[in-house]
Amino acid sequence: MSANGFREDELVSRRVKVGQEWQTRVFPVVGGRLRILHENNDRISIQTEIVRLDNDFVVVRAAVESQRGKFNGTGTASAQRDARLADSLVELAETRAIARALRFGGIGVEYTGAEEVSHVAPAEPEREQTSKKTSEKVFPQDDSESKPEAKPAGNGNGRATQAQCRALWALTKKARYSEEDIESMLRPLNASTFQELSREAASQLISYLQTEVAA
Repeated sequence: MSANGFREDELVSRRVKVGQEWQTRVFPVVGGRLRILHENNDRISIQTEIVRLDNDFVVVRAAVESQRGKFNGTGTASAQRDARLADSLVELAETRAIARALRFGGIGVEYTGAEEVSHVAPAEPEREQTSKKTSEKVFPQDDSESKPEAKPAGNGNGRATQAQCRALWALTKKARYSEEDIESMLRPLNASTFQELSREAASQLISYLQTEVAA
């Protein structure tokens, strides 16, 4: 049991960029917050309301009431950011709303919910990081003689499309990512270049970078 009351199996690790550095942070799953809520309260009420429901965007508001008072939270989910869970946007938005309400109610106040960063790649185990071989440059030189051979993009094997690779290139440049930053971002996805990503992984990274650039 950690000092904040969460069990180890209720925490997940993600690599996030803080300033110009990539850091590994832990995030509690909503189940951990709910367990703590039930263990410390005899009177509990959780109510949710769909505020907006579109084909690709959902907003849900949650109200959690316990012995400490009543706390509200709002959660969103979109098909673009949460492509992996595009068929469960209502459930995801509701889970995020409940997690935020519980956080505002004092349960894990210092932690963003794991469900809010579900689109971010998991942190790579330390042993894999240290044993990783030197990868190719993510942005090869324009000189065709020095450019490494790229794997086919957008074909039947589900690789990232050329449009996705161009978008990733532009977004990382706009976010001022160094090659080391990009390699750290790609490493947990078992890729050393954008062309080696799956279409799904490329889509998730594009959504993440768009959010970061807009921040």
